[in-house]
Amino acid sequence: MVKPLPLHPAVGLASAAIEVVRVWRRDGPSAADAARRRLWQRQPALATDGLQRELALRLEGQPGPRLLVDGLWFSRPHGGITRVWEQILGCWSLPGMLTAQAPVAVVERNSHLALSASVPQLEGCAVDPLDPEAVAALAADNGAWVKRWGAQVFLSSWISSSGAEQPSCPELTLVHDCLPERYGVPQPLRALRHRWLLGAQAHVAVSASTASDLEVLLSRPAGTVPWCHPAPAALFAGLAPDPASTQIWRRLQRRAGLQPPYLLLPATSAIGSYKNPELVAEALADPALGHLQLVLCGIAAEQRRLELEQRFPHLTGRCLAAGFTDLELALAYRHALAVVIPSHAEGFGLPAVEAMAAGATVLVADSRGLREAGAGAALRFSSRRPGELAALLALLGPDQAPWLLPHLRRRRQRRLAALHPDLLGLALLALARQLAP
Repeated sequence: MVKPLPLHPAVGLASAAIEVVRVWRRDGPSAADAARRRLWQRQPALATDGLQRELALRLEGQPGPRLLVDGLWFSRPHGGITRVWEQILGCWSLPGMLTAQAPVAVVERNSHLALSASVPQLEGCAVDPLDPEAVAALAADNGAWVKRWGAQVFLSSWISSSGAEQPSCPELTLVHDCLPERYGVPQPLRALRHRWLLGAQAHVAVSASTASDLEVLLSRPAGTVPWCHPAPAALFAGLAPDPASTQIWRRLQRRAGLQPPYLLLPATSAIGSYKNPELVAEALADPALGHLQLVLCGIAAEQRRLELEQRFPHLTGRCLAAGFTDLELALAYRHALAVVIPSHAEGFGLPAVEAMAAGATVLVADSRGLREAGAGAALRFSSRRPGELAALLALLGPDQAPWLLPHLRRRRQRRLAALHPDLLGLALLALARQLAP
């Protein structure tokens, strides 16, 4: 089994913490505490590890910081950020992880996440998290809740803050990417993100690439911002090839018009954006790939389909826009010839590991974030050379390279073994304790 990389010396060692949390999830807190003690006896140095100390304090029921989370992003029911937060809340819902002496509360803003109900809810006003002016106006509301609830640390679920100019209490941010800063941020979003990033006293990034971007933005030394890769949601990893899933797949195939062999392009965006969908369209101009259907999903997929067909006439009749539930998406991943992510950059590329967990063959651009997500288990191509992608797709044909798919399957298993869904949630609790006055 591949051991995850350490988060950061100031946070703790991932592999040792995961060993205890796995026992906690399987057998309960008493068994987890016994496992922790045995681990410390074998490795006495773990007693000074940040995540181990946090686990010990939580398992012993010791007091902890009052952590207030703005549930702004929870109003969006689908997407990678939402699924990352499901993992965090899943960790916090372990029996005994949160107590009246070490509480977490969420400012409720029309949440679509069932797990958000597992922690106390503080009623806030609902706004569109993609409306920067509306998000900026939440600073006063958050500041009032900090004072009313007695919060010691504020954690933003998106880009909101606990005060317009200054924090009402120490702020902790979970940073999914710095792509707006990399590609240009218009006002008022620029000022909002500037306040969110620079006002926080601690950050956790979802990848080493995002951590590196943060260190440049914040003028911090290299290696000082901790990061942790999210894990794929359990739905993607636990989908069994049984009669029920086969029946769902057949219904989905008829309803959506899926025609194998097809390529799936998840969470795409406009031509000319960093998502780079035009590279896939150019690759599919290869006559040897004329039998492949291109399936787009994500926000405004139908609009993107029309744009691609207008720009690339060879896609006419071969391009499909589809909306999927998470279960349907897992099935669409599994049955695709390949899942292709051609972005010039990503914060991490969670769809890549979710597709791997579903059993898909994944092809990613050789770019920031995606290299980390693939980690040797995804085939890579230049984000500016459609011919490279076309050549890789040709290898996936039924009469080509019979050794390739078993090889990728073994690499996928190793990659997925390095990810754990409880790690981010535990790291946020440990950092909140460090920040609390």
